[in-house]
Amino acid sequence: MNFGMFTDFHIGENKTQAEAFDESFTQISDAEGMGFDTVWLAEHHFSPERAVLASPMVIASAIAARTHRIRTGLAVQVLPLTNPLRVAEEAATVDHISKGRFEFGIGRSGLTKYYQGYNIPYSESRPRFLEALEIIMKAWQNDEFSHQGEFHSYHDVAVVPKPYQQPYPPVRVAVAGEDTFPIIGKLGHPIFVSANTGRAQLRERIGSYLESRAGAGFDGPADIAVRVPVYAAETTGRAHSEPEASAMSAIRYAASELVKTAASEETAARIRQTANTPYEDVLRQRVVFGTPEEIVARFKGYQEDFGATGVVMEVNYGGRIPYDRVKNSLRLISERVMPHFK
Repeated sequence: MNFGMFTDFHIGENKTQAEAFDESFTQISDAEGMGFDTVWLAEHHFSPERAVLASPMVIASAIAARTHRIRTGLAVQVLPLTNPLRVAEEAATVDHISKGRFEFGIGRSGLTKYYQGYNIPYSESRPRFLEALEIIMKAWQNDEFSHQGEFHSYHDVAVVPKPYQQPYPPVRVAVAGEDTFPIIGKLGHPIFVSANTGRAQLRERIGSYLESRAGAGFDGPADIAVRVPVYAAETTGRAHSEPEASAMSAIRYAASELVKTAASEETAARIRQTANTPYEDVLRQRVVFGTPEEIVARFKGYQEDFGATGVVMEVNYGGRIPYDRVKNSLRLISERVMPHFK
């Protein structure tokens, strides 16, 4: 199992933006020293109360220059907001700087304020995503190519550099909606899934991904990473109490953003209800907070239920957990969880 640490480059309470960068780079250095496999970077825009991670490709380059072993991945680059040729060039450049320690994670994001800020209709997010991905694949696999599409047109362009990894870095797609799973399965790419989805529903959707993937001729083992908030402590009580305020803040924040774009009052009501979910239900359904032994059991369940090959752990869910506690959690995961999966 691949053990990945997800980071938002959170702005903690009473912290400056400079301190947010410093703490996150320290966390990444500590994770590499503890043997984590991958650090995954979010992408956020227009969120001064939340994070400073607006340029994940730039941060990935900085991490590559600061580290020696750990891989760096995007979780995710929001493709519809970009010029795909520019992304192809920058991703290939980071791949070279890191000597092949780069993972190209991509998605659409459900936060429509990013699209509003960039003056791109969210209704176009799926076709823009699929066209951008097609262009990037062409750019990496052809010396020169042309493209005539709905949103982008290029004539006889040659992207330089080509990726360090051949034929290109691992491409992993974030999937959430029911109809997205078979679409990405047909393309054969590895996926991110969220543990927030109900277990039976997620098993069914992964099944549609696997069926579509096999039908398209991809017969090797599938690569499925589960993204989930994780916190470890020496006792169950501490593991539940220490991250509680931060986790509930994250849930309320997500609900406040999503409710702005709800398609109906019924949907808005469901989102508001999510914001008021009792913490006991959050512990059962949305997070993995516990002792190392409890976390091992949950991760083995992901392997058995979903065929998970990796976990993308949000180790400071909500960004309000003091760093000394985050570091202790990372240490416990490294010393008492990861050895069970090697």
